[in-house]
Amino acid sequence: MLQKIRDIWNTPKSLKARRYANVFYDVSWNVLLLTIISVVLIGFLGAGIGAGYFASLVKDMPTPAYKTMTSQINTYSSTSEIYFGSGERIGNYTTDEVRVPITVDKVSPFVVDALLATEDVEFYEHDGVVPKATLRAILQEATGSEERTGGSTLTQQLIKNQMLTNEVSFERKAKEILLALRLEKAMDKDEILNAYLNVVSFGRNSMGRNISGIEAASRGVFNTSAEKLTLPQAAFLAGIPKNPFLYTPYYQGGVIKEDVSPAINRMKTVLNRMYVAGKISKEEYDAAYNYDITQDFMKTQSKPRDRYPYVVDEAELQARELVTNYLLEQDGIVLSDLKTEEQDTIRTTYAKRAHNMLRQGGFKIHLTLDKEIHEAMQQPAKNANNFAPNQYIAEEDRNLPEQTAAVMLENKTGRVLGFVGGRYINGKTDEVNRALRMERQIGSTAKPVLVYANAIEAGMITPETTILDEQYFYKFTGPGQPKKEVMNESRTHNGAVTAREALKRSLNVPAVKIYEERNQKPADTQKLVDMGIPVSEANRTASAMALGTGEVTPVDLASAYAMLANYGEHVEPYFIERIEYNGEVIFEKQAKKTRIYTDRTSYLVIDMLRDVYSSGTATYANSLLNVPGDWMGKTGTTNNRRDSYLVGSTPNVTLAVWSGFDSQFGELVNSGEVGQYYQRTQRIWSQTANLVYADKPEIFNTNARFSQPASVKPSDFKDSGTFSEKKKLEEKKKEEEAKKQAEEAKQQAEEAKEKAEQAQQDAEAQRDADAKAEAEAKKQAEAAQKAEAEAKKKAEAEAEAKKKAEDEAKAKEDAENEADAS
Repeated sequence: MLQKIRDIWNTPKSLKARRYANVFYDVSWNVLLLTIISVVLIGFLGAGIGAGYFASLVKDMPTPAYKTMTSQINTYSSTSEIYFGSGERIGNYTTDEVRVPITVDKVSPFVVDALLATEDVEFYEHDGVVPKATLRAILQEATGSEERTGGSTLTQQLIKNQMLTNEVSFERKAKEILLALRLEKAMDKDEILNAYLNVVSFGRNSMGRNISGIEAASRGVFNTSAEKLTLPQAAFLAGIPKNPFLYTPYYQGGVIKEDVSPAINRMKTVLNRMYVAGKISKEEYDAAYNYDITQDFMKTQSKPRDRYPYVVDEAELQARELVTNYLLEQDGIVLSDLKTEEQDTIRTTYAKRAHNMLRQGGFKIHLTLDKEIHEAMQQPAKNANNFAPNQYIAEEDRNLPEQTAAVMLENKTGRVLGFVGGRYINGKTDEVNRALRMERQIGSTAKPVLVYANAIEAGMITPETTILDEQYFYKFTGPGQPKKEVMNESRTHNGAVTAREALKRSLNVPAVKIYEERNQKPADTQKLVDMGIPVSEANRTASAMALGTGEVTPVDLASAYAMLANYGEHVEPYFIERIEYNGEVIFEKQAKKTRIYTDRTSYLVIDMLRDVYSSGTATYANSLLNVPGDWMGKTGTTNNRRDSYLVGSTPNVTLAVWSGFDSQFGELVNSGEVGQYYQRTQRIWSQTANLVYADKPEIFNTNARFSQPASVKPSDFKDSGTFSEKKKLEEKKKEEEAKKQAEEAKQQAEEAKEKAEQAQQDAEAQRDADAKAEAEAKKQAEAAQKAEAEAKKKAEAEAEAKKKAEDEAKAKEDAENEADAS
C-alpha cells in the first residue's frame, strides 16, 4: 500500500495530478516551516518571558559574598551539653531543639548512600540544580497535579533551611535556585553534604524533643552514634526528612507511636532506591527489608531534668551567670563603672543573650560532681523512714513534709562532689535547691568557727581553759530591752567546765561568755565574710551570733569546716569546673584561697571537735558510721528546733547535713517511730557517708590523719589563756578552800566535842561499871565467905560425924574385943 502511494506520488499518471502534488508539497512544506519557526519563536519568547519573570523575582535579592554564604550555611544551633566532673554526660541544656554537630567522615556510609539515593541521586554531578526536575516540579505546581515528585537538590534544601524560609512561592523557589548555583561555587560537595547532615530535621527523639542533624537523630532514636548506624537504621533515618512529622516514631512526650507503618514503609522505599542505585547488594537489601526496626527504638527516656533535677537547674543557672560575665568582658563592659539603674538593664540584656547562646551555641558545661558520689547521696533522701510525718503549719494553714539537704566538699579544692537539694517524695523533687541556695540559721555549728577559733587565735583560751557554766544574761542587748538569759538546751548548768567539754557538749553559756568578753564582734564576723558567708549589719554586733543566728547555706557551712580541715585556709566552694565554647575554654575555675586562721588555731579546734564524735553530741552518728578515719565535726540546733545540723570532716572531705522545714514555723519533733529529731539528722548523715564510702571509698582517704603542726606547743593543752574567769575561778577556788577549811575546822571541833562527850560518857560508863564490878565483887566475896563458912561448917559436921563414926567403930571394936576376951 505504501509502495503504491509512493509510486503514484513519484510518477503521477496525469499532469493535473502532478500539479496538485506539487502544490500540496509546497503548501505542506511552508506550513511545516512556518510551524517550526513559530514554535522556535514561541520558545524564545517563553524563555524570554520566563527569564524576565525569573529576573523580576530575584531582582531585589542582593548577591551574597561567598564568605557570607558559607558562614550563614555553617551557622546552626548546637545543643549545649552538661557533664559530670567524673566525665559522664548528664544531658542537654534545656532547649526545644537538640543538635549535636558531626563531620561527614564520622558518619556511617550507609547514611550517605541512603540520603543521596533518596533525596539527590545526581548530587555529585549537578551544579546545585537539576533543570528537568525543577521544570517537572514547576509544571506540577502550575497544573495542580496531585503527584509531587519534588525538584529540590540537597543544595537547594540546605539553602531553604539556612538562608530562606519555608514559604511556598515561585519567588522563594527562584531565590533558592540562584543561591544554590552560587553555593556550589562557594563550597565543595563534601562541605555541602556535611552542612546538610547537621541541619536537616529528623522529627523527635525518645524524650519528645525536636532533633536536627544525623548525630542527634542517631542518639535520640537508636541510642548510638551516627558512625555505628546499621543499614536498616540508616535507611529509617534517611527517610524521615521527607516528612518529619509523619515519619518520626515518637510523639511529643517521647512515647512511641502506636502505628509506625508509614515510617517503616518509607524505610523500605529508601532501601529499594539504594538497591536500584547499586549501593547495596540483593542480600543486604533483603536482610534490611525484613528487619524489625522497631526493636531498635529507644524506649521513652526521662529528660535530664527528671533524672538530675537539682543538678540541671543549678548548672543552667550558674552557666548563664558565667556566660553573661564572659560576654560583658568580651565587650569591655565593667558594670561597676555604670550607674546602678544602668547596671541592672545591661546585665539583664546580656543575661538574655547568654541564655540564647547556651540554648543554641554548643557550649560544654563541665561540673565538679562525681556521678557515683552524687547518686549515692540521694538514697537517704528517698527513704521515708528517715523523716517524721508531715506537719501541719497552723500559721500557713498547710501540711509540709520534713526536708533535708546535704553537701559533700573536697577540702583542698573546694569542689562540690555531690549534694542533695531536698527530699524525694513519691519519687519526685521540687524546685528549691536547699543545699546550694537555702539560707538558714546554723545554730551551734557556728561556735567552733566563730567563737572558739577567734578566742584561741587571740590567746584568750585554750582547750583546757575552765569556764563557769552558770546562770548568765546577755551583757549586750538592744536599748530599752530587758535582760535576756542565755539558756543551755538542757535548761541546766554544769558549773566549771573546760572549753573542750563545753564545745563537746555544745553548751551555750560558755560560748556567749567567751564571745562577749572578747567583744570583737565586727572583726570576728569578718572572718565569716572572708569565707563568702554574708553577715547582716545587725548581726555584725549581735551577741547571739555566738549561737548561730546568722543565716548560711549548707554549702557555705561545709566550706567553713573544710577551712578548719585545711588548717585555717579557706577554699571557695564551686560547682562548675569549666565551660567550653567552639573548642575554646571560656571559663575555668581558679581556686580562691583565703587564710582565715593559723594552723595552730585550726588544729586545736580540730582536736576539740574530735570529741564531738567520740563522746559528745554526735556519738549517735558515730555509732552508725562505717567509714574509718580521723573525724571531727559539730552538731547544731536552732531555736524551737527549726533546724538540725551535723557537719563532719576528715582531712580529705567534709559532709554537711541539714534537716528541717521550708516554713519558719515548722518545728522538728521527736518521734517514737523514727527517732528523736537529732537522731534523724545524724542517721541521714551516717547513711550518706556509708553509701558514698561503699561506692567510692578512696575519696575519704581513711589512712589520713590531722597531724599536729609544729606551731602547737605543750602549753596549748594547758589552761594558759587570758580568759577573765580564770581569776574569778581562782578567787572562787580560794573561797571554796577557805569555806572548806572552815567546814573542816568546824567538823574537827564537832568531832572533838563528840570525842569529849564520848570520853565523858565512857568515863561515867566506866565508873558505873567499876561500881557495879565492886558491888559484884563484894557480893561475890560475901558469897565466898558464906560458902566458906558453910563449907567449914560442913567440914566440921563431916569431921564430927567422922569422929563419931570412928568413935562408934572403936567402941564397937572395943566391945568386940571385950567379947572375944570374955
